[in-house]
Amino acid sequence: MGYQESLVCIRPQRMFDAMVRKCEQAFRDGYYQSLGAEPESVITLKQPLGGMPPGTRLLWVCGDRDFHNETGILNGRLKTVGLYRLNVIPAERLFSCDSDAKLHGIKLDADSKSSENTYLRRDSFQNYTQRMHSREEIER
Repeated sequence: MGYQESLVCIRPQRMFDAMVRKCEQAFRDGYYQSLGAEPESVITLKQPLGGMPPGTRLLWVCGDRDFHNETGILNGRLKTVGLYRLNVIPAERLFSCDSDAKLHGIKLDADSKSSENTYLRRDSFQNYTQRMHSREEIER
């Protein structure tokens, strides 16, 4: 038990939006009201970090550390079992503290839709999902 912040990396990255849609469904079902590690932000790397290349998208989740696993984050599994791998990385492994240069200028509060610096871009979960659905509409 205890509070934890983690970043979730999915491989291959083409599965990232499927993971986000699964989290959206968990929100609609009320899952995060009482359980789970709730998605707060989407981080897009602009520079390599922790062995991950620029362009890598990460889901920043917060909540009880007992839920920092696939079932706790997604309220189940993605339907394409075996075609992806999730890596849950504690935030302190990538960022030393709030004053870490990689977080300078990044607004992590709930009211901020997005912010960025030379290391990364941060979108609120809601802002990312709106942009994702807009892209999907344009592609149709």
